[in-house]
This record gives sequence, structure tokens and C-alpha cells, in this order.
Amino acid sequence: MKDIIFGKDHTVRLSCRAGDYLLWCGFNGMFSPKDNQYSINDIWQLSDGDFITITNRQVDLPSWFELHPLEVSGPLVHWMMKKLDSGYQPSEIVDVPNVWRAFTGDRVVWVGKQRPGLEFDNGILSVFTFGENVAIIGEPFTDFEGLPAFGGFNQEQSKENIALVRKGWNTILSLETPRSVNAGSNWTLG
Repeated sequence: MKDIIFGKDHTVRLSCRAGDYLLWCGFNGMFSPKDNQYSINDIWQLSDGDFITITNRQVDLPSWFELHPLEVSGPLVHWMMKKLDSGYQPSEIVDVPNVWRAFTGDRVVWVGKQRPGLEFDNGILSVFTFGENVAIIGEPFTDFEGLPAFGGFNQEQSKENIALVRKGWNTILSLETPRSVNAGSNWTLG
């Protein structure tokens, strides 16, 4: 199993296969009981051709995704100020099913079948621990009957798939408390 610690200026892209799942687990706080430090925020069932971008770099966000002025901090504040000064009129914050906004201290586990070129530990492909806030973006983004769709469960889950997701969850629960955690309630990048 590969455990990737995300710091500043980091991007990873995952090429997914049918039968893969991505679990986003939110950190509930340092004073939560060990067995309740995390909760599952969302799960994506992935398909062949899906890919995931995990980044805290504004330049690595897809061209269709725009950060809102309320979603920037640190060095990105100056970038956003220049953008606003040049006439940029922000619309609403992008809120679609293929975007997760993970906080410092959250974790994501990628589970699936073994494949060449990836470390593998009994169904666990990678665990990501976030030392900075990140955007997690799934593509391709499609329409399903006029509604945006990505990562939804498109079939009844087999016992094997349920066991695979449970392994991912148990892996998150077995890890130590993260070294960095989010102190605020608003998600920002920068």
C-alpha cells in the first residue's frame, strides 16, 4: 500500500478501472474517540476511462473549474485580486458531484484490483493523507438524464465490492492521527 502525504504544491492523477472505488474520509477531530476519528464523506464507484485529479495547485485544476474568491488563501489571494481587478465577475461556487473539497487531515483511500505498476496491499491501491486542503476532481463529467453525474453506484453492489470498500474503510481506521488538521470551517486553496 502506498501512503501519499500531500503537502504544498502537489498533484496526483489516478487512472481508474472498472471495479475501483474512491472513499473520502473526513477527519472528525483530534478529541474524537479513536474509532470515531473519521467518517465517510462520499464514495465514488469508478469505471474504465475515469480519472481522478488530486491537487492543491491552482494551475493543475481543469479549465472548467474556477476558484471562487472565497476559496483562495495565501499566495492565491494576490492572483485572485489581479483577476478581479482585470474585470473578472465570479459566478457561484462550483458545486457538482465530481468535485470533492478535502480539508487538511482528511484521507482518501483508492481500492481496486491489482494492476501492473502500482503497489498493492490486498485491495488497497493507495491512501492519501492531506497536509493541505485539496481539490479532488473526477472526470469525465457526464450528464445523466439532464443531471450532472460522476461516481454514482450504477449497479447493485456484490459482496466482493462491499468487502473491498470495507477494507478501505478499515485501513483508514487503522492509521494514526494525522499530523496536520484543518483549523477553520471554510475550504480554501492556497
